[in-house]
Amino acid sequence: MSVQLGAMGLDIEVGTLADRLLHDEEGAQWFRAELVVLSSYLESCGLAAHQEPDICPLFSLEMFGYSGLHYLRRIAAHLNLRQRLPDPGDENASQDAVLQEYFSLLTKPRGSFLSRLFGGSKIVRHYDHLILHSDAEGFYVPQDFESVLFPTEHLKIPGGMVGSSQQLLTETARLAKVLELPLDLEPESEEVWEAAESQGIGNTLWQRYGIESYTCLRLYHAAKHSIANSAVIVFT
Repeated sequence: MSVQLGAMGLDIEVGTLADRLLHDEEGAQWFRAELVVLSSYLESCGLAAHQEPDICPLFSLEMFGYSGLHYLRRIAAHLNLRQRLPDPGDENASQDAVLQEYFSLLTKPRGSFLSRLFGGSKIVRHYDHLILHSDAEGFYVPQDFESVLFPTEHLKIPGGMVGSSQQLLTETARLAKVLELPLDLEPESEEVWEAAESQGIGNTLWQRYGIESYTCLRLYHAAKHSIANSAVIVFT
């Protein structure tokens, strides 16, 4: 199955404030104001205030449009709830029934619901920071906390959900292992792009899951950069 890369619209960035301080003073002021609200909210949750660095190398890459995240989320949901890797995804990945089932579990306490299902075993969600996050905007912060944060609407924090860079790193590394995806691959390398353009085709497992691997690699490296530089990940 060949998929053409196109209609790119979503970027993932780390070092946004530092870059805007150099190239867009007005944009930097606007972004800093958003971070003040975010920081205050983190403190209200018992976490440390976030101090975004003024100097940070910019990490900025295109995602696979707005759909690539759903390809990766779909396989994460299947691995979590069905304990198996499904076939490579297609344009209907966001509507996958198992992914929708994962979303539905959000209304129940993590690790303590449906305790009698599947022979009495508990269902623990292992991919919240990947799956329970906006696919168009929002933050991951370089602090390690277990549960995704859901700020109230009046705070107007972009995306309406805040994830942990450390948890995102763990979740994407786990998926990369299943996909047999080498994490030292350069995200912008030709072989990564070619795999995404040829979804379902390839000599290796990760190449056959081309869009999933393309997405996983970008998120993993963004999380590493975020943690190393104490800077937020931003979807723009």
